[in-house]
Amino acid sequence: MNSFPADYRIAIRDVVQFSSRGSLMPLFQLGSELTGEVGVVLRFAGAFILLSFVVSLFLEKRGSWSFLREAVLLEGIYYLFNIPFIIYLFVRTNASTATYGAAISYSLQILFVTPIFVALYFKLRDKTFEISEVTKWGALAVTGFIFGLWAKHFLLGIYALPLDFSNLTFLVGFLNSASTMLIAGIIMIVVLMPLYRKKSASFNTKALGAALILSGLYAIIFVVIALFNVENMRWISLIDWWTMIFVVVGIGFLILKRIHNTE
Repeated sequence: MNSFPADYRIAIRDVVQFSSRGSLMPLFQLGSELTGEVGVVLRFAGAFILLSFVVSLFLEKRGSWSFLREAVLLEGIYYLFNIPFIIYLFVRTNASTATYGAAISYSLQILFVTPIFVALYFKLRDKTFEISEVTKWGALAVTGFIFGLWAKHFLLGIYALPLDFSNLTFLVGFLNSASTMLIAGIIMIVVLMPLYRKKSASFNTKALGAALILSGLYAIIFVVIALFNVENMRWISLIDWWTMIFVVVGIGFLILKRIHNTE
């Protein structure tokens, strides 16, 4: 999300370009940038609502389904606000490989996340919903979300960073982008299969915890590499730092498994 001064500078730049060139493309770029900012604001609102749901769940031993429902909807529709920017990236003149890579990245995130999250929202909206149906779509949403993150960071590692495998940091960085979240997503598919099929409400919490830890390790590894490689440091603001919390959540699932085994 850009700061207000940054958005103001972008607006001035695009308006000046429109005035000098007479082309509507700078204004379309400005509109797509601002539309994306609206989506980011909605996503922050959804994250705050989700945090409220989690806090009430832990403190009061019960959570408001309406909070969860709203958080799911806001996260799901957030990606749709990137559609104007995706169109701009595809139709702009002098587009580069990096431009198309970013457009494909945004598109894949929409495909992996939005349909499942919207479906989960409607399942939660139904007052007569079955728990098995909600857990099925909840499991699909978590898995789709991880694959959306993988698509974003894998393509970032291709179009933004040099593919120089003779350099150890570039090699490790590429393997991290290509495989860390992908393996986590595949593990989740295997672990959560009983929920997808609605055959059982139980699953291997230890394996899920390992998958979550693996998901969170991506950002940690990227940051460590950035300390030694200036190219990674240039793009560090574009990775999802907050995914590091997956490590904490994953450890929680591992502890939950141990507690269950000692009962």
